[in-house]
Parts: sequence; C-alpha cells; structure tokens
Amino acid sequence: MRRGVGLIGCLGVGIALVIPQGAEGLVLLPVGTFEIAPGDSSVVFSVPDNRGGFSGRTTRVTGRIVVEALGDGDEYVATVTAMIDAASISTGNAIRDASMRSTFLRTREFPTIAFEGTVRARPGLGVHPFAAAARGRLTIRDLTREVEFPATVTALAREYLADATAIVRMADYQIPYPRTFIFVARDPVTVTLHLRARQS
Repeated sequence: MRRGVGLIGCLGVGIALVIPQGAEGLVLLPVGTFEIAPGDSSVVFSVPDNRGGFSGRTTRVTGRIVVEALGDGDEYVATVTAMIDAASISTGNAIRDASMRSTFLRTREFPTIAFEGTVRARPGLGVHPFAAAARGRLTIRDLTREVEFPATVTALAREYLADATAIVRMADYQIPYPRTFIFVARDPVTVTLHLRARQS
C-alpha cells in the first residue's frame, strides 16, 4: 500500500518537473463534452422511517457534462445536465414502488428528476481524486429548488468518475410522507450519486 502511494506521489512530482517554465497554464485534465453512462452510473435514495428506513435505487441516469478550464487552467468548471428516470427507482417492495410512482413521485406526469447546475474544482495535477463543489437546481415533480453539495471527482484519460452525497427534504417538494402499513417515512432523504461520464 505504501509503495503504491509512493509511486503515485512520484508520478505527481514527475509531471510537475516536466512542465516547462512559464507553461503553468497547461491543461492537464480532459475537457470537452462528456455523456453520463447509464448502467455505469447510479443514484440511491435513503429514506428514514419509524422502523429503520428503506432505500430506492436506479441506474437509469442520463445527461451531459461540459468541462472547461478557466484562467490559467488552475480551476475547472463543469456544466451539468442530468436526468433520473423516476419510474425506474426500485425499493425492492412492489407495493411500496407502485405507491411511490402513483402517489408520491407521480411518474406518469413527471417522468424525470432533473438537475441542472455547475461543478467547480481546483484539482491541481489531478493525480488523486479531488474535491469539487456542486451547485444548481433540482427539479422533482413540478417544483425546483436550489441545492448545493460536495463531490469527489476522479479524472481519467477520457472520462470522469464522480461520487457525491446530497440531502433533500420531501417537504421542500410538497411530497407527502410515504406510509405503508405501520411504516411512516420522514425527512431528510440522503441521495448518494455515482456518475461515470465518457467523452463524446
């Protein structure tokens, strides 16, 4: 393990040494347009309730990310448009899923949950996963709210991996608290995202 960390550290130092003097603005991370890969991306909604809670998951996530370097290339900004197929979210309970689609998310009227916003980061050489800050508008059903959350991003040759956790309140979107038999859900909902975006 220490040897692997040491190799990564040496790689970062080596990259820094080969950058010519005066070329500090050299873009090292991939830029351009990237498509979110459904199947390789996932969203998990964790909902607390009076009996321990439940979660819903889907891999039907689509969208586009446009990455550009700002200024001298020390800051990057990504413009993100992402959509979740709301009807594909599964909790592993058929009765609860049917109720969620018909009553709470109303997926026939509002088939997608959408996010539009930006992600900003100062990744340095991008040798390690780096911290980023996401900010934008999350739309559930017919309501849109401003959200902010941290993310961890890994840059590869022609793709990005991103992991993030956001907190969402059902009350903010006028979603009634789900009830199934003796189970009563409550806020807040923890949303865990894993996205893979490939250069198009």
